[in-house]
Amino acid sequence: MQARLRLIRILEVVTSRELVAPSDVVVETGLPRYTVLAYIQCLEALGVVEPVYVKGSHKLYTATPAAEKLLKALREGVKRPIEALLGVEAVASSSSAGAAAQVEA
Repeated sequence: MQARLRLIRILEVVTSRELVAPSDVVVETGLPRYTVLAYIQCLEALGVVEPVYVKGSHKLYTATPAAEKLLKALREGVKRPIEALLGVEAVASSSSAGAAAQVEA
């Protein structure tokens, strides 16, 4: 299964509930636990999900508004959805334009 499809499936579960445990995502998606945990860690680092309860290794997460935005971008087939979420494209475009102007000068 493609990484994009795995991410869509995970985000669908996360955004469909107020609180979600990684084990819920494993059950609903059928993905391996290690895969789900890796994706959730990445999503947490990006600010797409945030832990709301932590006790030992047990965590419950909630989706941030960025989760719906990322899910929408993935479903629409945006080429680089994470960069779009972070606003990197706008920065990259302006940097490229600036670099092009410097080369022409």
